[in-house]
Amino acid sequence: DRVPAISVRRKVLDIRRTKGMVLDIDDHDTWSVGSFFTNPIVSDEQASGLPTDAPRWPVADSRVKVSAAWLIDNSGFGRGWPNDPEATASLSTKHTLAVTNRGQAETSDILDVARSVRDGVQRAMGITLEPEPNLINCAL
Repeated sequence: DRVPAISVRRKVLDIRRTKGMVLDIDDHDTWSVGSFFTNPIVSDEQASGLPTDAPRWPVADSRVKVSAAWLIDNSGFGRGWPNDPEATASLSTKHTLAVTNRGQAETSDILDVARSVRDGVQRAMGITLEPEPNLINCAL
């Protein structure tokens, strides 16, 4: 069946809005660069070491794409982490892939959250997450 493009657009925006991925000046969960980490592509061997419920998609050359959000969620970093009302930066309360500015965050605050998540996933799952945004004059 065909659906008018405007209907598809509205539905996509509605879905993205529930995940905090549509800018809303009153919603700090939308104060982000979007998904901060890419879905890693790992060897088949690395993927087979993950729990069986870990989402995975085969790609070329015996490699597997795994879900960065799943890795984050299952490494002890839930939505809103660090769940501190005083935190200037945190994971979104709607989606663990977004590192958000809670109002007064500086670059270092955002990077501290991202580093903690990256390092925690590495310790828990043996997979290093890579940032999706281009980091200019700063690094994880």
